[in-house]
Formats: sequence, structure tokens, C-alpha cells
Amino acid sequence: MQDSTLFAVSPNHQQLSERYRIGMPQLSLNGLSEKWLLAECGDRHWRLIEQAAGVVISQLRDARLRRVYPAFRSIRLRQAMLDSVIENDLVEICSTLSRVSRTQFYSKHVISVNDGLCAVVDMLSVFIAREKTGINSSAIRSQVSGIDNIGELAEGFQFAEQVRAIPELRQESDAQRWSRPTHSYAPISVCPCPSIHFNGAGFMYFASFHELIDQAEWSWFGPEVSNYVTTERHIIFHGNIDIGNSVAISLCDFERTERQQHHHTQITRRDDQKVIADVITRRRARSSSKAYIENLFDLAA
Repeated sequence: MQDSTLFAVSPNHQQLSERYRIGMPQLSLNGLSEKWLLAECGDRHWRLIEQAAGVVISQLRDARLRRVYPAFRSIRLRQAMLDSVIENDLVEICSTLSRVSRTQFYSKHVISVNDGLCAVVDMLSVFIAREKTGINSSAIRSQVSGIDNIGELAEGFQFAEQVRAIPELRQESDAQRWSRPTHSYAPISVCPCPSIHFNGAGFMYFASFHELIDQAEWSWFGPEVSNYVTTERHIIFHGNIDIGNSVAISLCDFERTERQQHHHTQITRRDDQKVIADVITRRRARSSSKAYIENLFDLAA
């Protein structure tokens, strides 16, 4: 169940405020579902662009009359306490959209539960169009006219600057990693499932990328991470894949303590060895001493 309000916070900014009564669709084993949260924030990002454009996303076209799709360049989950959310909690998401450039838009989503901060999600998007019909690897940036009424936020420029710096940091860390390997965990090969990992536009869904990382993490580290919850996740997208393509999940670097872990992973297309995403993750053991499912049984009893 949800209540929503869509309103302009200024002549140049749109904001969407919405409340959700939490049930099983919004929950995962250890609290609020990361996939649900990212997907919901992504939908709100598109809805705010629709509000500014005055047309639905599916009707947007570029100068060559090609269908354009909003695609995320980067998303970041931070200050997350997803394990603070349980069934029947009331979660509120307040979202604000701003412009970074003619082709880039930034949104900030503040998530609270029971009047306390639960998480913040930053999102940076661009418009893309396929050069070749049905070939996701042919997607390139495009521009849509008529969306000039969105204002700017300093946070948007700061986030975009951080994203621009990631490739340089990645090259430096890669050089160090290949000269001095820090672990012996082998890359995990995955063929994403069309009915699970792809969206209605035929692209691998942005909120599915981190699921591949979690699957690889489970393979690398085993059951001991089953009660871990994400506190920070930064995904930088470099490309997409076509249905039927396989990807390799590589553990570039990691640090682990008794109750926390921090790692940098990459998703690489198998066919052309292109890195399609860098993912930086921080996770910790669930704050409760019991597993989430045990807490559910305790509440029922």
C-alpha cells in the first residue's frame, strides 16, 4: 500500500514523496530488499523526467526519431541500514530530480523508516538509442529536446564528478592488482536469464547487476555471508549485454574482517571482453544476532 504526492519544490525542480507499508514484496532475507529499493528509485527517476517532459518515457524520440531510453550511468546506495526495516513498517521515499548537462540527469532519494534515516540513493542517467535494432551493444548516447525546465543541484555535479574519476582510479588499481594479486578467487561465469535479468526494453535491467555480484559473492565466500546486508553500493555502468551473452564476475580487490567486507568487482562481457560495470560494495553482518527468518518465527510465536 502506498500514498504519493507529486509536486514542484521550485519552478525548476520536481519532487516525489511517497509512503509504503512494507510487506513481503519489499523485503529480503535480511531486511529491506536492495533490488526493490533500487528498482523503485529508478522508476521514480523516470516519473520525474516524465513530469518535466510532459510526455511518457515511451514517447521520447531523438532528432533522428529513434526511440530513446533513459539509462543509468551510475547509481549509489549509501548510509544504508536496510536491516532496520521489518514487515508492516512505514517507509517514506522523498525524491528530487536535477539536471547535470543537456543529456544527464541526477536524482537523490532519501529513504526513511519510522521517522529515522534508512538510506540515500543517488542516480545519474543519460539518454541512449540503439544504432542497430535489437543490439544492446550498439547503444550510444542521444539527446532529447524539450526538457529544459529542470534546475541544477550542487550534489548532482559532485556525484557526476566522482563518477568521472572512477575510470582513472580503476586503471590505477588494475595496474596494482595485476602486478601483485591479492587473492586466489577465480572469476565466476554467468549467463543472465532473459526472464529474470532483462527488462521490457530488452536491456539487462540496471537493478539486476548487483544480483550477479551477490551470486558471485555467495560462490566465493559461502554461507557465512548469508546474514550480510549492504551498507554501501556504487555501480558505474559502462555498457550492456544482449540476450544469450555470458559475463564474467571478477573480484578485483577485497578486505574482510569478522563482521564486515568491502570489495571491488567487475562485470565483463565474455564475447568481446568489455567491462560493462564496476561495482564497489560494503557489507556487514546483520545487526540482530539472529537471522531474519528466525526473527519472523519469534514474532509469529
